[in-house]
Amino acid sequence: MYLARVTGAVVASQKLSPLAGQRLLVVRRLDLDGSLRDATEDIALDPGLSAGVGDAVLIAKEGAVVATLLDGDRVGSLPTPANVIIVAVVDEWSLADSVSG
Repeated sequence: MYLARVTGAVVASQKLSPLAGQRLLVVRRLDLDGSLRDATEDIALDPGLSAGVGDAVLIAKEGAVVATLLDGDRVGSLPTPANVIIVAVVDEWSLADSVSG
């Protein structure tokens, strides 16, 4: 998992059925001091957490995590085709004597 900042959104009027009703957001990894790590961006699935541009989020980047969180109780349907998911909207985090967020 890693901390990221939501920098944008992806609008898709047509999606596979497992993505119906799910938001796709553009995220950039954060260093622990809160600065953007680099220019690399991921497209992350927001499963109803209502994250928005500027929010700090906790990201899990592993297809098995997405499958466990979203597909565990769905038998006989298509698996969710995603490998990056927002698992929390982060209010703040701390390291030793500093707090970021």
